[in-house]
Amino acid sequence: MGVYDIGISGINAAQTALDVIGNNIANAATEGFHRQEVDLRPRNEVYNGGLLIGNGVEVARIRRMVDHLLEEEIVRQQSTMSQISRELEALQTMESTFAELTASALSSALDSFFNALHTLSSQPSDTSLQSMAMAGGESLTFQLRNMSVNLTALDDRVYAEADETVRKVNLLAHQIATMNQEIQSLTIRGGSPNNLLDQRAGLITRLGELVGIKVTNKEYNSVDVTVGDTSLVLGSHVTELKIGLVENAGNYDLGLAAVGAEKYSTTVSGGTLGGLFNLRNNIIRDVDDRLDTLALSIIQQVNQLHVQGVGTAGSFTNLTGWVLQSETLSQFKPPVTDGTMYIRITDAAGNVTRAGFDVDADTHTMSDITAWLGGLTGINSSGTTVSGGKFRIQAEAGYTFDFLGGALADIPPSGANNTMAGFGGIAAPLVKISGTYTGAANEMYTATVKTTPAGQTGLAIGNGSMTLEVTNAAGQVVAVLNVGQDYEPGAVLTLEEGIRISLNVNGASPGYLNDGEFFRIEALANTDASGVLAATGMNTFFKGAGAASIDICDDVRNSGARIATRGAVAQTDNSIALAIARLGDQAFSTLGNLTPKAYYRTLATDIGDKIAINQIKLGDAEGVWRNLREQRDAVSGVDLNQEATRMLMYERMFQSMAKFLNAVSRTQDALMTMI
Repeated sequence: MGVYDIGISGINAAQTALDVIGNNIANAATEGFHRQEVDLRPRNEVYNGGLLIGNGVEVARIRRMVDHLLEEEIVRQQSTMSQISRELEALQTMESTFAELTASALSSALDSFFNALHTLSSQPSDTSLQSMAMAGGESLTFQLRNMSVNLTALDDRVYAEADETVRKVNLLAHQIATMNQEIQSLTIRGGSPNNLLDQRAGLITRLGELVGIKVTNKEYNSVDVTVGDTSLVLGSHVTELKIGLVENAGNYDLGLAAVGAEKYSTTVSGGTLGGLFNLRNNIIRDVDDRLDTLALSIIQQVNQLHVQGVGTAGSFTNLTGWVLQSETLSQFKPPVTDGTMYIRITDAAGNVTRAGFDVDADTHTMSDITAWLGGLTGINSSGTTVSGGKFRIQAEAGYTFDFLGGALADIPPSGANNTMAGFGGIAAPLVKISGTYTGAANEMYTATVKTTPAGQTGLAIGNGSMTLEVTNAAGQVVAVLNVGQDYEPGAVLTLEEGIRISLNVNGASPGYLNDGEFFRIEALANTDASGVLAATGMNTFFKGAGAASIDICDDVRNSGARIATRGAVAQTDNSIALAIARLGDQAFSTLGNLTPKAYYRTLATDIGDKIAINQIKLGDAEGVWRNLREQRDAVSGVDLNQEATRMLMYERMFQSMAKFLNAVSRTQDALMTMI
């Protein structure tokens, strides 16, 4: 019967091969299908008449044509493409939020605000121009808040999508684990679960599109899948994943961990989930932080000038700031630094005094500030406090206060800054200071009386040989002013940096001076060097801690007359409005030495650059992916022409074996006839 076995084995092998070929052809267009081939081997020889004779053919296995290294690289490349694609989609959303790079709404709002302040400076009392300035501020704050809201909404969508993606990852992991069990069982029993292997490969591909994975092939066709440092699938066991928030320098990063574990990883890469992590922890965070930096810089720079001025409503009888973050100055935002803050107090008769407090940001508290203010003449100690979390300053009845810079309007009658004592019971002249101080730094000038010959006393202004020698804090002579012969009392003399001095008769006295007498002029370019006033919301234009909360202060919104336009003690100038208007064209150190518009353009342009880079990266990744797919098709794809050739070969094999059996049968019949 051996010869019949040979024939039957050939027929069976040919039939199996034709079945495999038919299956290949049927799945030629099936995504993820790997071509199968019949692995034929000669059956063991048998002894016949002392000779080893072949015993036909057998099907050793049905081989799945697959290159595992190539498959892993395709999955990795698809994972990379998914990450880039998700990031690109979000960047394009952000770009639409920021509008066109050259004429965006925020750029226009910046121009409108600063231009409105410049226009207001020409007529500070014009209520319509005050309204325009407020409208410009409203538009600017709205645009910044709107951008922040859009970024927050995008951030929330990313978190929700990440949560949903992890749910899909866990579901696929369970499906892979189940198939692992089925495939392993069939393999152990000697089966060839090729179709199941293809189905599992499809699941792995889908998983790789969701998150970066590493696949390890194990015995009996089982696989292990890891995500980062977490073993997601180990044979038939699954470790489910979860997302959470991890605090990082005041921010909360998106993190990934195994269910039941508390250690989160914030550096997930690959797949949609990797793109979502990079978006939330890096890209969106960076844009949001830079938008906050822009908003805070505008708030700080505008407020730093605004607190030192007054509007057409004039000085204040009381001021209330915003809710403070802390009692300790070192914890304030905007930050408080070491420096001097000044307050100017005016009584009902128009007499003016100025007081300064040297702030130590590391040690002083708001209690120290309120205690100092409460001890000043003209400031109500009980009304000057931190109440309800807000800093409040209140003047005594008949007094007003402000934080105007420049030079004092007149000289105190006595004290360390003034030694003018008159002569023979007759008063010294009245000293008047006018003009707008244009210096860049605070300065203390000393005006000393010089007579010729030296040592003269009792000289009336406009008589004799007498001058005022004016020196700065460094002892340098900056001006020598004639107040003797040919000086007309009340005539204005120019000092420097916009300061003007005049000596006037004092009642019935022509005003007597003595050689060596002096008086000092305190000229302030910055009355809030510490930043306390701006940080507590005293007479500020803007409020807020960033783009999400920036707004116009209630006092300004309620009255355009509270928009600070004037910075000189005479309150007839427009220096503050002009200074704020010029901020639009000034470079801020906090913005990398860029102007606000240039900084915003850089931010918007960077988003555009990231889009262009990601588009290039996506195109390159797709090119590599297509090349890998072509290589896989060459190994695993179904070529109908080749299958037709094989089909013809096995068809002839089948026919030939049938003829062989027929010939053997005739031979056997003939032999039986002969017997």
